[in-house]
Amino acid sequence: MDGKSVVPVKEEAMDHIAASSEEEEDIEALSEPPDWLPDGWIMEVYRGEDGTINRYYTSPISNYTFNMKSEVLEYLFSQADERILESKESGSENTFQKEHKWLPKGWVMEIRAGGEKMDKMYKFYVYAKTGVRLITKQDVLLYINEAKVSECDTNGECDTNSEDNLLAIVDFHPSGVPEGWVKELVFRKTKEGLTRRDPYYTDPASSYTFRTLKCALCFVETGKVSKRAFIQRISVHDLYSFDKSTDLHESLRTRLVVNETPYRRATRSSRSRGTSQIEHEQINKMAIHLAQIRHMSWKKKRSKVERVKAKKQPTQGLLTVQRQDPYS
Repeated sequence: MDGKSVVPVKEEAMDHIAASSEEEEDIEALSEPPDWLPDGWIMEVYRGEDGTINRYYTSPISNYTFNMKSEVLEYLFSQADERILESKESGSENTFQKEHKWLPKGWVMEIRAGGEKMDKMYKFYVYAKTGVRLITKQDVLLYINEAKVSECDTNGECDTNSEDNLLAIVDFHPSGVPEGWVKELVFRKTKEGLTRRDPYYTDPASSYTFRTLKCALCFVETGKVSKRAFIQRISVHDLYSFDKSTDLHESLRTRLVVNETPYRRATRSSRSRGTSQIEHEQINKMAIHLAQIRHMSWKKKRSKVERVKAKKQPTQGLLTVQRQDPYS
C-alpha cells in the first residue's frame, strides 16, 4: 500500500515540472511584439492566477497603457502622441494662454464682428471693473502703468456699444480652474431674437473643452471626461491669434445668423453634407472613450500589474519587452 502511494506523488511532481516548462515556453513565445505595435512601444505579458495571458501596451511618449489592440489603434488614430511631440517642439511659451500672460487678472479679450459687410472681426482688451476698452497690448500696459487711456478708434468699422456684433469674450484667468485654463464665452443669436451665452472651459494640456465649470472641475479632480466634452476642430488659438482686426473666420459667421429651422429633419442630401460633422463626432467619441480608459481603467489595470510584479511568483511569468526602433 505504502509503495503504491509513492507513484502518484512522483507523477504529480513530473506533471508540475512539465506544466511549468510549458508555461515558460508559452511566455517566451509571446515575447515577440505584434507587427501592428509601433516601434518603441513597451509590451508587458504575464500569466494570471487562472492561467489567462494578459498583455499591456504602453506608449513611450505619453506613458498611457492599454490592454487591447483596438484601444491602441484608437489611440494612434487620435494622434495624441503627435500633438504631444508638437507641443514639446513648439515650447510651452507658445501656447495661447502663455502669449497673453501679460494681461492681468480682471482683464478679458473681446472679439466683435465689424466692417461694412460684417466680414471682419476685431479684438479688444476690456477691464471689466471700469469698462475701459483698449486695442493693443501697448495701450493696456500704458493704462496699467500710467493710468492713461488711449483712444479706442476703429474708424467706425466696429460698434462697441451693443452685444449685437459680440462674438466671444475670452478670459485667461477664469476663477475655479487651474492656471493655464481658458474660458471662452460664446455669443449666439437665437430664433426668438435673443442672445445666448455659452461658456466653454479648455484645458491646455489635453485640449479638452467642457461646457460647464462643474464638468471642468470634475475632470481636474478625477480625470473623468464628461459626455459633452470635446476637442475643438478649430482651437481658440487659431481663431483669435491676430492683431487688431482680420477677416471674419468662416466658423464664426453662424454666430451672427439666426437659425430659422434648427429642428428640420435631415433629408438624404443634408445627410451627405453632414458627413464631415458625423465623422468629427465619431472622432470626439473615440477621444472621450480613450480618456476614460486612461483615467479609470488604466490605473486599476496598472495596479494589478504591480501586484503581480510584487508577488514575484514564477508561475506568473511576467515579461516586459520593448519594440525596437530601427532608426534609433
